[in-house]
Amino acid sequence: MPLFSAASAASSAADLPTAATAGDRAEGAARPSLWLPSPFLVLGGLLWAVLSAAAWQAPLCCEAGLQAAVVERLRVSLLHPAFPMTDLPAVASAHYSPYALLQGLAARATGLSGPSVVALAASVNLLLLLSGIGRLTRLLTPNRWVPVLLLVPLGLIHWADPARWSAPTTFAVAVTLHLWAWTGPVAARLAEPGDPAPARSPRWVEATGIGVLLGLVLLVHPQTAIGAGIGCLALIAFRTRTRIRPTVWRWAFAGVCAVTVAALWPYYNGLTAPRVPTDSRTTAPPADGDVKAAGQPYSWATAYVPPGEVVLTDSRPAMYALAGHGAYVLADALPDAGLATTERRERSRAVAAYLDTSTPQDRRDGITARYGVRWLLLTRHQRLPKNATVLAFSPRTGEVLARVAAG
Repeated sequence: MPLFSAASAASSAADLPTAATAGDRAEGAARPSLWLPSPFLVLGGLLWAVLSAAAWQAPLCCEAGLQAAVVERLRVSLLHPAFPMTDLPAVASAHYSPYALLQGLAARATGLSGPSVVALAASVNLLLLLSGIGRLTRLLTPNRWVPVLLLVPLGLIHWADPARWSAPTTFAVAVTLHLWAWTGPVAARLAEPGDPAPARSPRWVEATGIGVLLGLVLLVHPQTAIGAGIGCLALIAFRTRTRIRPTVWRWAFAGVCAVTVAALWPYYNGLTAPRVPTDSRTTAPPADGDVKAAGQPYSWATAYVPPGEVVLTDSRPAMYALAGHGAYVLADALPDAGLATTERRERSRAVAAYLDTSTPQDRRDGITARYGVRWLLLTRHQRLPKNATVLAFSPRTGEVLARVAAG
């Protein structure tokens, strides 16, 4: 009996470490693992913060100025806006896309100015783009460093010329990435056991949503929509794991939805609206005027010109800055394609005639009276008329802002 008891005690003592180890393992398995962010989340978030801050500091030039002008026109009239640069009703301006409408609604709801909405939209666009990169790369590869590599060209492209960063293009590309990230899993989905309609992918709701997104890209940036459509077709062709024939009609329905959205957009027909002016001759600014003025802030001028008034100038950077703060220009250096060719030519000729030193004063007065011009922004090479009063000037470029006496 004692021997048996001693043996039992020894056996129990030998089993104690094993039992304790098993308990520790069970406790370790029950304890939640520490979550660590992915490299893309960390570096992408850092890039987003830096570029978002830079968007608020970028000069209101070129694409940014044009987008701010579009927002200002939608703020004044949501249903019947004027052309972004010219004080004429926009009959069919392709600038008033769904993306621009969202910006206009945001401006009216928040009271923010056009430049502020454009800067804020840059952060939203970048967030949408980065999330699209993350989703699409997860679809194509499990390697977590692949999306990180894409951050390098993204940052370099922005810093190369931040003033010319195209917000609508960025938005269209971002939506395209999400469109592909949605289309891929839908095309690769297998029929579930007991499915009464096997291989019927996509569902009608999915086909409608994919088609609407493609139509949205078509309205915002048609060139990107071509690539978006080709990418969708490639995903459908290579990722579909069942017979394609049962899915043809549903994918065709997605295409019909895209075309319908583009054709029924109330501001312009997304299928036929011209994108590039047929006659894009500029008003011929001085040789070095645009070089020195590009990227410079025009707050010294925009502080004086009230929104809705017309400015005569042939400085392209000044045009975008003034229009972005709500003013109009008599003739845009690159006129809207929806503006009639005859009207574009007449306005360009009027600017050239007014700035010509040989033009009589009475003809100049006729130009300002006809187009309602009350402001001039002249370069240092151009002569100031006798009936104009200087209000501000730029010490950097030598440009002058003057008020024209009413005729």
